Amino acid sequence: MSEAPEPQTSTRRIFGTFAGVYRPVFLGVVGGLLYLREGWLVGNSGLLGALLIIGLSVAISGTTALSLASIASNVRVRPGGAFAIIAQALGLEAGGAIGLPLFIAQAASSAMYAYAFSEAWGHVFPAHPPQLVAFLAFGALALLAWRSAGVAFRAQAVMFVVVCVALTSALLGLFSAETLHPPTLLGHTTGEDLVTAFAIFFPAATGIMVGVGMSGDLRDPRRSIPRGTLWAWGTTSVIYLGFAFFYSAIGSPEELVAHRTIIIDRALFPPLVLAGLMASTLMAALSALVTAPRLLQAMAAHGVVPGARWLGRLTPEGEPRNAVLATTALAATGLAAGSLNAIAPLITSFFIMTYLAINGVVYVEIVLGMISFRPTFRVGRTVPLVGVGLCLLGLAVGSPFGGVLELALVLGVYLLLARRSLATPWETVRSGIAVNLAAWAARRASRIERSERAWKPDLLVPVASIEQARDMRPWVEDLARRNGSIRWVALGPREDLPAALPALVDKEREGDLHATWTRLETDRYMEGLGLAMDALQGALFPPNLVAVDLRRVSDGELALYLDHCRRLSVGLLLWQPHPQGGIGARRAIDVWISDRAPQWRLELHVTNLDLPVLVGLLLAEAWQAELRLCTSPRDPADAAAAEAFLRAVVDQARLPRRTTVHVLPGPFAAALTQAPPADLHLFGMPPALSRARLDEVAAACQGSCLWLLDSGHESALA
Repeated sequence: MSEAPEPQTSTRRIFGTFAGVYRPVFLGVVGGLLYLREGWLVGNSGLLGALLIIGLSVAISGTTALSLASIASNVRVRPGGAFAIIAQALGLEAGGAIGLPLFIAQAASSAMYAYAFSEAWGHVFPAHPPQLVAFLAFGALALLAWRSAGVAFRAQAVMFVVVCVALTSALLGLFSAETLHPPTLLGHTTGEDLVTAFAIFFPAATGIMVGVGMSGDLRDPRRSIPRGTLWAWGTTSVIYLGFAFFYSAIGSPEELVAHRTIIIDRALFPPLVLAGLMASTLMAALSALVTAPRLLQAMAAHGVVPGARWLGRLTPEGEPRNAVLATTALAATGLAAGSLNAIAPLITSFFIMTYLAINGVVYVEIVLGMISFRPTFRVGRTVPLVGVGLCLLGLAVGSPFGGVLELALVLGVYLLLARRSLATPWETVRSGIAVNLAAWAARRASRIERSERAWKPDLLVPVASIEQARDMRPWVEDLARRNGSIRWVALGPREDLPAALPALVDKEREGDLHATWTRLETDRYMEGLGLAMDALQGALFPPNLVAVDLRRVSDGELALYLDHCRRLSVGLLLWQPHPQGGIGARRAIDVWISDRAPQWRLELHVTNLDLPVLVGLLLAEAWQAELRLCTSPRDPADAAAAEAFLRAVVDQARLPRRTTVHVLPGPFAAALTQAPPADLHLFGMPPALSRARLDEVAAACQGSCLWLLDSGHESALA
């Protein structure tokens, strides 16, 4: 199947693995939290508590990085990063439901890092208002992001060197320190608990999404995203774990909690660390302002977000400037939170939910085992499964209330998008999920004999012309509407039938009916029907009810139908239309029960009762029609027993309460004229079939008729 054309996107692919993925991820992770909050974390929670929180954070981001690497190596990663990956797997609805919160989180991240920069600035200029500094820094970064990603990434090249030199200067401070402190393994009782500490610190692990967010600007995203993301995750994880020991040695718990810029004071050359801190916070904020608009533009290009036409526009150079303006406006509102600690817990829950979705998608892909999932970077199913578990733990630990709000937001967006019936322009794994579930159910069902409780009308409907199919279609569809199925079989020489029948089936499928069609090359109607019945007996759900238009059948063919259906234990339904055509007004249905004298006994299987009652019930439900049970005992003395029998059928078969019973003693022909007028009459199959006799009954009824032969597998009482 060919893919639909891509929405308007940039054709520029200018960045490689290092510049496009590794470096921005590295700078996004090694941001202000390493300098400003890891020392606080060690002082507050102790070395063991800090290692536990850091370990959980890098484990969540690590399993996600592995899952991300695997799925990114399997698909042609489209612009939009995580949104594109999830949408390609589960459709635009799921992609938008996860992508929108991720966009909000990335926009909020830029505000958080602007506040981190203001704390670094305050180390040098303590008199400057932090909020004003954050707003000015944010404005400068927003202008840079609006200009172009290329300018931003060229700035990152310089900042990367500055950050590496700053980290080296900080570590060398251990050798020049006058006093090294023994590590305090446990935190104080007066500090923040581990839950709060995790919520504040976890955004340090969210930078791994920066690289995949640049998927539209990478020369080879399938290779660059896995390599760059995993190398950056490994490098930054070692740095964070190593610096936990560094902080535990350079200060007491009290100093670490009180002096959040202690790393600057203890460095070999403090100005270098200060420069690195400012550079890393600025670059982390800039990375968020570069990737978030690209995520927003990708969603807008597929009509997922409001204002899609405006937000989806690109400049001739491929820059999403309208999306940058919208991102800047949203992030600016995040600055109103007032501090880094106020924004961090919100970012934690939003990012963990995104990580949860990515791990879940990869786990589903692996479990389904479809041939289309052939990643060049493979991981075992344990990796995404552990990732899902860790993400759930992270939500429960870090921000349970925020997790509930996040889940509500995701579900709300999904339901809203689902109502819009978005057309996903590529194949998703949803069809694979449905097919695999169906295959599993089919294998299970093939080992189990179908019981009376599992009966449903699986109709085989032979037709010799499209006019015949259209005549039968209304009541056939209504009969199959409640979990049934329809197999149309084209028989005879009409050349227009194979062309017209697929269109009819397509309309039925649009109405949520399970319908199929086939054609048999034969001019002999009965022979073709027999071949179809025999061939379909090996199907998973073979037809259990053959619906035949009585107008096209001779007496000899009727006998053949009966013999064939009895041999295969398949029900038979003969339809005779209303005298005025069709099925009538669909207001009333009479189900005629044959005389049971002398023993009116109700059992699990009752010949000429089970199938008529079930068919009458299904059609009455579909039409909201009145259902009546009628009988005509030959002996008037049996009237009371007959009425009790019919009422027992209503009760035991759980028929609608408004079902009425009618006992009309005397000759059957007279009863037909005495019964209340009905649009449809259902009869059990008489022992001897004659077209003349059936026509006579139909004329007396003055309504459409269905003659039914039980297969022996139905039960109105089951």
